[in-house]
Amino acid sequence: MPPEKVYDIIGIGIGPFNLGLAALCYELPELNCLFIDQNENFNWHPGMMLPSARLQVPWYADLVSLASPCSKFIYMNYLHEKQKQFHFGITDPSFIKRSRYNDYCRWVGEQLPSLQFSTTCISIEKENQFYRVKTNKGSYLTQKIILGTGTVPFIPEFGQKANENIFHSCNYLFRKETILQRNAITIVGSGQSAAEIFYDLLQSYKGKLNWFTRSARFYPMDYSKLTLEMSTPDYIDYFFSLPERKKQTVLKNQDALYKGINQCLINDIYDMLDELDSPNINLQCNCELKKISDDLTLTFLHTEEERTFLHETSSLILATGYTASVPDCIKPIRHHIQLTKDGLCKAHRNYSIDDNNSIFIQNGEQQTHGFNASDLSLGPYRNAVILNTILGYEHYKIEKNITFQTFGLPQ
Repeated sequence: MPPEKVYDIIGIGIGPFNLGLAALCYELPELNCLFIDQNENFNWHPGMMLPSARLQVPWYADLVSLASPCSKFIYMNYLHEKQKQFHFGITDPSFIKRSRYNDYCRWVGEQLPSLQFSTTCISIEKENQFYRVKTNKGSYLTQKIILGTGTVPFIPEFGQKANENIFHSCNYLFRKETILQRNAITIVGSGQSAAEIFYDLLQSYKGKLNWFTRSARFYPMDYSKLTLEMSTPDYIDYFFSLPERKKQTVLKNQDALYKGINQCLINDIYDMLDELDSPNINLQCNCELKKISDDLTLTFLHTEEERTFLHETSSLILATGYTASVPDCIKPIRHHIQLTKDGLCKAHRNYSIDDNNSIFIQNGEQQTHGFNASDLSLGPYRNAVILNTILGYEHYKIEKNITFQTFGLPQ
């Protein structure tokens, strides 16, 4: 009986980051890889695939370009294959529509034989020098694990009773037709998702529309050039070197770097508010949601006036973002993984979460590497670091000394 096949890499979850990793692995025939996902196919945030929604990173920050610009999977080649290059050149959009990006990702995925959908990872166990990945379609042996299960929707702990009238923004399009029949809709949140939903409802909803945020204002995303230097490996190096006690304080002051709203969307919202000039539309900042009653009476705290007030609504959309989590499938190997005091994965600088560089994480290292963990533009960089570590040499050349500014002590 021949020995069981052993993969070099098995990726758990196929979001944009592991999809990009699979695309880079395609260029490395010496690596035998498998990437699995429980969904039937690739479909990125389908509940928020609004017609007008755009990325918050430029088009060239695709799955592979910033690591392998000659790859067949670059975005420009996608446009060439789809015969849309001239149209793209004429419109020259810096930030492409999310639906177009999703189609691009699906185009890449269709060409990768290493992807396997409808496959749920049940558990990962240590077996001699390998890992045994058990799924609903059988088990596999591998030397390296890449956790790409990403983040999960964050819903405040108090009184949440998710139903057709109380739900996270990730389910918006699945519930839209139902809530359009309600008398009042309330959105809670401060970021891009809240703004996209609010703008979408402005165009179709006739009832009372409310948008509350606990932020001091409706922050735009900061795209100034010196600020963008923080979306680089240089800044990741700096943040990673900070004392653990300092990192969380720094993160709390960086909302505008990764939780802000596209400025063009803010302008579109304002123009539509001016056109509608409706008393049924209400926006309020400095309002923190404290309680949800069964009858959908919401209790808010005005954080500057330090007073509470009640607000009645028919539907509540919680655009409260996403949070890192440790998937259940890795429980059998938890003792091999570095964890923070909060029970989350603690990544080394090369994104490994064990001491043997055999388990790596995607988009779960914000506490160690900073706000850039979820940044699509840095996915190719992180994948280059991971693959260089696995290969044992620098196959993908990584730029250094990128920024004009110095983040730490003067040299």
